[in-house]
Amino acid sequence: MKDVMIWPIYLNAEKSLNEGRKISKEYAISEPRIKEIVKATQKLRYKYYAEEDKAYPGEWYNKSGRVIITSDDSKKEILINLSNTIKQMRETKQSNRPNNKKGKKGKWKK
Repeated sequence: MKDVMIWPIYLNAEKSLNEGRKISKEYAISEPRIKEIVKATQKLRYKYYAEEDKAYPGEWYNKSGRVIITSDDSKKEILINLSNTIKQMRETKQSNRPNNKKGKKGKWKK
């Protein structure tokens, strides 16, 4: 078992590999949040420790937080699993949202 440090920037589709993204854009997600990563970690049943007040060294001004996961999986496997789980959670959340289409107002039948 080893500890793997996960920063949200590792999963961020808007960042380049030079800026800190660790997985291909195919797997990456837009604007990952620490709370989403924690929920995905719980769903995947990884042992973890979350630190929400930490800042990625490349973006020291942005306290995005980090999650430390204890697992036998490789870092890349963990990142892809987290990303896929967050995508599923977002799709489920989107499909559960009520349809807010407004009807036509002010139309009178003659």
